[in-house]
Amino acid sequence: MCGLAGYRKLSEHTVPFDQHKVHDLHASLGHRGPDGYGTWVCTKAQIALVHRRLSIIDLSDAGHQPMFDQEQQIVLVFNGEIYNYQILRAQLCNLGHVFTSSTDTEVVIAAYKQWGITCIHRFEGMFAFALFDQRTQDLYLVRDRFGIKPLYFSVQNQYLSFASELKALWHLPWISKKHNYQAAYHYLTYLATPAPLTMYEDIYKLPAGFYLHCTAKSRISFHRWYDLATVRNSVYDNHEMSEQDHVDTIRTLLRSSIAKHMRSDVPVGVFLSGGLDSSLTVALMAEHTRKIDTFNVSFDNAPELQERAWARLVSRQFNTQHHELILSESDAFDIFEQLRYYADEPLADTVCVPLFAVARAARQAGVTVVQIGEGADELFCGYTSYVDYMRVQRWWGCSQRYVPALLQQSLVYAAQCTTLTDTKRELLHNWQQGRPLFCGSAIGFGPHKKKDIWHADGFSCVVDQMVARMYPGLVPMGDSYAFVDYHRNHLYASKPDVDFLQEIMYLEFSNRLPELLLMRADTMTMASSLEARVPFLDHHLVEYAFAMPQKLKYVDGHTKYILKKAGEGLLPHEVIYRKKMGFAAPATRWFRSGGYFQTQLQDLLNSSDNSYTEILNKTAVHDMLYAHNTGRTNYGPQLWAIQNLLSHGVRE
Repeated sequence: MCGLAGYRKLSEHTVPFDQHKVHDLHASLGHRGPDGYGTWVCTKAQIALVHRRLSIIDLSDAGHQPMFDQEQQIVLVFNGEIYNYQILRAQLCNLGHVFTSSTDTEVVIAAYKQWGITCIHRFEGMFAFALFDQRTQDLYLVRDRFGIKPLYFSVQNQYLSFASELKALWHLPWISKKHNYQAAYHYLTYLATPAPLTMYEDIYKLPAGFYLHCTAKSRISFHRWYDLATVRNSVYDNHEMSEQDHVDTIRTLLRSSIAKHMRSDVPVGVFLSGGLDSSLTVALMAEHTRKIDTFNVSFDNAPELQERAWARLVSRQFNTQHHELILSESDAFDIFEQLRYYADEPLADTVCVPLFAVARAARQAGVTVVQIGEGADELFCGYTSYVDYMRVQRWWGCSQRYVPALLQQSLVYAAQCTTLTDTKRELLHNWQQGRPLFCGSAIGFGPHKKKDIWHADGFSCVVDQMVARMYPGLVPMGDSYAFVDYHRNHLYASKPDVDFLQEIMYLEFSNRLPELLLMRADTMTMASSLEARVPFLDHHLVEYAFAMPQKLKYVDGHTKYILKKAGEGLLPHEVIYRKKMGFAAPATRWFRSGGYFQTQLQDLLNSSDNSYTEILNKTAVHDMLYAHNTGRTNYGPQLWAIQNLLSHGVRE
């Protein structure tokens, strides 16, 4: 796991850059790679590549980057892990390639030389990299299948610039740092900016499963190299298998993934909540090693979120070296104050706080790599909200077609006079407007509620041409749901017979998983120079789970039914079938009875030196805070989203 940055001139007439300032690029990414750094600048090609190294595989200097092939023609800066690199290396050796290190990075270079850019289809793992071919003057920026690793880029003032984190780009003099209010509008809905947008104008996230190609003539094109909707594999499409066949296959795929994700030359640990996903990870790791470090974090004033007892039970079962961390609200606030630096954009997920804390604890305990459970809930129907949507789906489309429009309008109007929650009111509005049911499992502000807190003239709803090149047909930009509608339409164009749970899974993998859950995992762990691995996102397992019929994921009130069956015999029954708690922080209580967060939110709202207060209706936000304090409703998630936004709007 590492950090990378770089730029390429697209014209002779560009802004000059003092090469001595490349040091600033290194410094800004230091937490991502404390074990070494390197720079390569080619005046002829007008390109520079910067790398920070976190040594995981082959700890020797042979793993130094930027890395070259033997002919010094291919140069690469790489972030991530290729778990099948040993298999690829053996294949490439048989084809005549010679290796001088034991790294997966060198395998990427050899694979490119052998198969061209299509080599990425052979990689199993998580990665973001920049590769420059001096023979053809082609530059490639690549992001992995599911967006486990981030990669930002910008085309400004005739420079193509890129980095693992936004903060590196601010050291380039041709980059302007201007808030993107359109992105902020969408952030309030999704709690993170949907790709390809970022919170800054003319700076973008390369979407998951995409690569950017910049030719010798400085022509830039975007290519979607992986798409779950277009995967074609007869093994995964077999619906005639028995339940036991599916259980056996999932166990086999999980065992294979866990084994691959344990490959490391440094200690590997696990974030153990005591839930099914992390406990199953520990159980399968224990088949390979007797030494496992497990880490659990909880809050001292949130008994409803504490899972310490379950984590201890699993730890005793597999004799792990267990570490516990208990946070107070004061601890959480201190962490929140640090997040603004490490999270370059607001990520409105309270999990960021405990995740940051437990990552730091793991690194201090001598662990460099941890396994985490992201993706399992999305794969196997792990959220009760999915079940709620499945129940509503039975009548949603039919009632939209057959209930008269006048009656629909009357029902929506009558709902305004009831005590319905904002979420249910938003659903009614979507129903009345003929919208699809599912837009995401974690919606902060739907369009109707957003009108209350957003100044309508906050931005111009223009089409971003760079976004249009990556997502052709994504319009209009003023509609936040246009992003999920774009992905939904793409899914049904490729697979018109998918079931509703497959639709949910695809939309989550297109937006919430990469841009919120995986972004928080990368950001919060790399802040402590810790590599987070996600074994549930092995693409063989993902493709298999995606193709499984809905009836095997939710059965007789059991979410994750088939995964629970796969866990039987590996874990205690009470761990498998206990009620799901979820990994979170007690933000609802903090804004209701706490002092730190509530006070800071009020201070941020009243500040005249904030880029976002001018686009928010401060009176409406104060009303939300009052309603929350009095217990009339729960606006904890929404207030957390606003507080995160405002904390990133403080003018420097």
